[in-house]
Amino acid sequence: MTDIKKVSKKKILFVQIDEEITRIFERVGKLPYNEVYLVVPKRAILLQSVVNLKILKQKISEIGKQVSLITNDVNGMKLAYQAEIKVFDHWNIEAQAAEVKEKEPESALLKPVAAAQNEVEDELPSRLPQKKSSIFEVVKHKKKTEKSFGFAEWWAGVKKARLEAKNVGLYLTPGKKRWIFAVVAGSLLFFFVIAYTVLPGATLTIEPTSGVISKGVNIMLEPSPGDGHSLKAYEVETDSEYTLTHSATGIESEGANASGKLTIINTSGVARPLIATTRFQTDDGIVFRIQSDVSVPSGTVTSPGKLEVSVVADALDANGAAVGERGNVGPSRFFLPALREDTRDALYGESYAAMTGGTTLVHTKVTEDDLTAAKAKLESNLQEKALAALRKEVLSLGNEQGLNLKLLEDSDAIVYGAAIIDVPYELVGQEMDNFEMTGSLSISGVAYDSDALYNILKTEIVSVQTPGKQLIAVKEDSISIVVLEVNNAGLRYKLTAQIQGIEEYEIDPELEGGADLAEKIKEHVAGKSIEEATNYIQNLPEVNQVEITVWPFWSPTIPNLPENIKIKSLSEKEAVEVEEE
Repeated sequence: MTDIKKVSKKKILFVQIDEEITRIFERVGKLPYNEVYLVVPKRAILLQSVVNLKILKQKISEIGKQVSLITNDVNGMKLAYQAEIKVFDHWNIEAQAAEVKEKEPESALLKPVAAAQNEVEDELPSRLPQKKSSIFEVVKHKKKTEKSFGFAEWWAGVKKARLEAKNVGLYLTPGKKRWIFAVVAGSLLFFFVIAYTVLPGATLTIEPTSGVISKGVNIMLEPSPGDGHSLKAYEVETDSEYTLTHSATGIESEGANASGKLTIINTSGVARPLIATTRFQTDDGIVFRIQSDVSVPSGTVTSPGKLEVSVVADALDANGAAVGERGNVGPSRFFLPALREDTRDALYGESYAAMTGGTTLVHTKVTEDDLTAAKAKLESNLQEKALAALRKEVLSLGNEQGLNLKLLEDSDAIVYGAAIIDVPYELVGQEMDNFEMTGSLSISGVAYDSDALYNILKTEIVSVQTPGKQLIAVKEDSISIVVLEVNNAGLRYKLTAQIQGIEEYEIDPELEGGADLAEKIKEHVAGKSIEEATNYIQNLPEVNQVEITVWPFWSPTIPNLPENIKIKSLSEKEAVEVEEE
């Protein structure tokens, strides 16, 4: 059994189960204490790896602070010992509770509630059906029931006394007049002192910190759903037909090929023999060939060997396209594609006049490769068209049923039939720019009621919101589905559906968590300067941003009386609630 550690609650930092170490380090760094105790729940990410603990300890040590853990996670304790971090399984707050009890008077309206301590006990706190009464509300209620001295009552008494004195002919001596004047002046001074103490006020406008939470639920789709997390499976099927237009790629050229003169340049230092039909190519891919065997004399860079030869362009370029008129290139540089790139500068060709005689007359025809490529593309397009048709069928079925149906888009849940394609083999060899190919495909799948799924997920995520926080939004578009088991024959599918929501801390004093936070803030900032109050509130984990306004506006401090401090939430969003059916 580990020790029980007595610590100041101001040094305690509560860690969320999914909180990353970077966020924990950032929060610890904002605390004005050198020794911090982290209350970590079971199965928290922080306790899953000794590496996480060592990194956290090292980072906190670098900023001159020490950290200890308070947890009842047995595995987490072992890892903490390995990381050489002090760990405790509980902390003692009895001394502080006794001290609070001595300071607060007995009252029928006050009941000590564990949740008001803003701490975590062995069991999670539960929400009370109504808001707890604070000490300030009790005092305020008591003040309203007691008659107090005010300026209006005093002035009414003075007027009454004057009227009575006038009626009875009361004569006041100068001494009595001075005494009355002194009483009036003293009363006014007393009034202004009271007004300066009581009337000043401060409004703390707080934007709460928000975060994303998620919840996953196992769902069954089946023909006859039962109670709980079970939805009806709707079988859908359809056929799709599609006609593809494909271009013919066979080329038959009847044009003339360009020809001309080309000078071969050799800087390699040795004679270079070249056979007939050796290729010389431009950067645009136009290929020319020499017409006979030649030997290029040797030379150097400064005095290269040169040989002029006749060349004729190929009918097709390096990319397989017809050349024709494109072969009439102007003066250009040619490289030998058969040579390595690092040797092409030692042997190359140059033309000093344009090539001539190239004409274009090209015919396209259908080849067997065209039919094969068209069939493969048609099969792919048919699947896309069939899936789109199936989604449309689901929408139509949903309109008939009065439901918001959605297709379960999983590769195992969607079944494609065999594609039926009519391949026009008779077109092979025929001259045409393009041709058509038609095919059909059957497809089947399963649909579910997306509204019913959303309601299940919404109910689940509302039930897991963190105490002291309220769920302000459920993101329907965040729903993701992972199919675990598929039985297409029996129309039964097991899947996991997950949804995300946004929750924020309760700031409104009318809410339980907001009341606790408001009491804590008022106790700490009363009488403090605006800068001190802002820094304190801004560093609270519940607060994202705070703005403080005071009255009178020239006052440099927060009022001393907590009753004169008003806390307002900047969030106008209402908590998400589940509608009862």
